[in-house]
Amino acid sequence: MILFQLYFDVAPEKTQEFERAFREVFLPALSRQQGFKHCKLLQSFSPEVTAEIQALPSDYNYQANFVFESEQLRRNWAKSADHDVAWPAMEKLCRKVGWHGYDLLIDTLEK
Repeated sequence: MILFQLYFDVAPEKTQEFERAFREVFLPALSRQQGFKHCKLLQSFSPEVTAEIQALPSDYNYQANFVFESEQLRRNWAKSADHDVAWPAMEKLCRKVGWHGYDLLIDTLEK
């Protein structure tokens, strides 16, 4: 299995629209893909809390983590008609995006 992380920098005035697009457009398109397992959308702590707990700073304020059975199945999603609709809906709401992929060694959601 693989874990794919998407990083989003979203302007404060677009956060509600971004979260709605993720929930109503991106996640439904992602969820129906072959090999999809699960997804989480995360929002960074405020700068004050980040400083208080001495966390690493980040250029991104949202992160999405999703799991697929294989990297090939994730790549199939990236070339799908669903992706061609869902990804631009997310990307247009961001100042900056990035991603990283991992081989998933342990996943406590998998029983």
